[in-house]
Amino acid sequence: MEEKKSPASAAESAASGQPAAVPAAELRPGRRKFPTVGDLFAMLGIAFGAQIVVGTAAMVFLLFAGHGLDFKSLEPAALGKVMAALYFCSMSITLAGILYYRRARGGSGPWARFSARGLNPALLLWAFVLMFAVGVVLEPLLRLMPELSLEVGRGFWTILSLVIFAPIFEELICRGVVLGSLRGKFGVTTAWLVSSLFFGVLHGQPVQVINATVIGLVLGYVYLATDSLWSVMILHALNNAVAYLALATGHGNALLIDLVGSRTLYVLIYIAALALSAVSGYMMLRTLRRMKEAEKNPSAA
Repeated sequence: MEEKKSPASAAESAASGQPAAVPAAELRPGRRKFPTVGDLFAMLGIAFGAQIVVGTAAMVFLLFAGHGLDFKSLEPAALGKVMAALYFCSMSITLAGILYYRRARGGSGPWARFSARGLNPALLLWAFVLMFAVGVVLEPLLRLMPELSLEVGRGFWTILSLVIFAPIFEELICRGVVLGSLRGKFGVTTAWLVSSLFFGVLHGQPVQVINATVIGLVLGYVYLATDSLWSVMILHALNNAVAYLALATGHGNALLIDLVGSRTLYVLIYIAALALSAVSGYMMLRTLRRMKEAEKNPSAA
């Protein structure tokens, strides 16, 4: 008979930072049909296809409404409302399409996990600081990339889109469906890496691909550690809220080096960010190694 943990012991385990408990039957990677590499490309195709269809429909509507094909001609608040509607429609189609495709390809098991473990304040604070740190570490590379071109508007609807819609849809897809499915077939480490890359590619533009892939590593680890989408949705929302604040204040494409007046101070911040990223990366890899061992021997987990 399998021993059941009491709520108190489960809470103690969460506070200690131990990996989240997952049913033993779901730990061991198996020879499942879904997902293959082709399936990953197909799911990306569903996402980009939904964006193209919804975007084309929106342009036709604006054309007949007398606004022309230039979204930039709209007022910021109106643009925010349009972009929020487009995002919600395209991501709803994407999520529904991916879930249908997953089912058609034989994907099984739960694809969205939620638990109170995801509300560990210490873990969330560490992950939020780490996301900022890796962003600083990436700055020398990001400076070499084409400047991000993103028109999302301003105001309530833009905030709703970035801080509510995006975390929900993208985490359900990238951590819920993609990471969960990959873990069931290939194991925790491969799932962590590939789902992060999937998350990055989903964002399209080169700067976003690099930044989102690295952020995805942090989000993916937190999801694996907590077995809860609450945690990553909260972190994603906080990250996007900071991004919107920078955008609204005219610093959308600004890097920290552009905002810090003292070069000496920037170097010190960069060294601290690099150290935090290195130590955190090592700790994450150690935890993932323990998870991988648990997958190989579920009875000992």
